[in-house]
Amino acid sequence: MSEADNAWRIEVDGVEHDVDVDVSAMTGKIVVRLDGKVLEEDRIWFSDKEIRFPIGGHEVQVEVDLAYAGFSTRSALRLDGRHVEPLRR
Repeated sequence: MSEADNAWRIEVDGVEHDVDVDVSAMTGKIVVRLDGKVLEEDRIWFSDKEIRFPIGGHEVQVEVDLAYAGFSTRSALRLDGRHVEPLRR
């Protein structure tokens, strides 16, 4: 598991949603899931990745960035611009 592998449970308009981010350290492949469904599959190579998607009238922003001179990655989630703590670290 990398530092970028994280999960969040967020409440939007009274409904809970699960957001999961998995990043392969070997291939740089990023998979973002919302409530178990894949929303985005991409790769992180030489620059940070930002993935945005709506839930209702709210904006979710997932950031995956390179850390430790590119030897690791980490992720963060913002809901309407506010940082949300992950369930696991």
